[in-house]
Amino acid sequence: MALQTNDGGSIRQQLISLLRSALGAETQLVACRVDKQLDDYWVLFARLSSPDVAVIVKLAGPQAPLACPFEQTASLHALVKRHTSVPVAEILAVDVSYRAWPWRYLIARHIPGQTWASLREQWDNAATVEAQRQLGEAAAQLHTIHFPAFGDLHPEKKISWLPALRERARQFIKGARSRELFFSALDQQARLFEDVQQPSLCHEDLHQYNILFQPRQDRWQLAGILDFDKAWAGHAESDLARLEFWHGMTGSEFWQAYRSICPVDQRYTQRRAVYQLFWCLEYAEPSAEHLADTQRVCGMLGLPKIECFD
Repeated sequence: MALQTNDGGSIRQQLISLLRSALGAETQLVACRVDKQLDDYWVLFARLSSPDVAVIVKLAGPQAPLACPFEQTASLHALVKRHTSVPVAEILAVDVSYRAWPWRYLIARHIPGQTWASLREQWDNAATVEAQRQLGEAAAQLHTIHFPAFGDLHPEKKISWLPALRERARQFIKGARSRELFFSALDQQARLFEDVQQPSLCHEDLHQYNILFQPRQDRWQLAGILDFDKAWAGHAESDLARLEFWHGMTGSEFWQAYRSICPVDQRYTQRRAVYQLFWCLEYAEPSAEHLADTQRVCGMLGLPKIECFD
């Protein structure tokens, strides 16, 4: 697929120049493809020679619709590698300055593997249970990484959980009516969150396309957790609630593995629907399935069942 800028110009030569400046003058681009493209934003797979390596390149220009805090992502990958055994990609280069290029960029070593989404239909029950166990252990290890305050990883001031969650909703729930619905849920359920004290690394995007497995010795082994671009100092329950919402990713083995490392508060099941409502309104897709899921969660919280997203 041809790589083009918003004005129609090819960025292939710019990509080659970027790779050479970041990885070495001898770098050769053998092949590349676009894995994702939004306005002023690309995720590219590139096969290189000299060095012989495959990489993922993320490019985000000033008009990109995503926050893309690539320098924070690189820092988090280093933190996860230092404190856990969770497999994450090696970050080869990152720059958010715009000094030399019209994008912020991140270059990471590609992790070979297959996504949970591509494997779930072929796994038998034993393979699914084993995958859930590995995911439970990995999620718990991520949640053992603690921070001094909720919100930004480098906060100017310390804030408690509910104000941090409200600010997060302002950033990520785009529709005004949807935001107000979420704030209403928070106000109604505020007493349930009064004892939330521990800020932890919260990935916030542990869906089936961000979890990779590889076949090793007749079993599927967790090979990589991808895309920490949305991670923040949140509450571990937010990850757990989303994982439970994505069908087939949790089960008894998941919870046993998770609880062997991290405790789960007895109030989690009461707070779970609020976190799930956040996800429903953040990804306000107009599909019948997503609307039905959102209406179900609204019903659990005693909220009016919305008929469409704004």
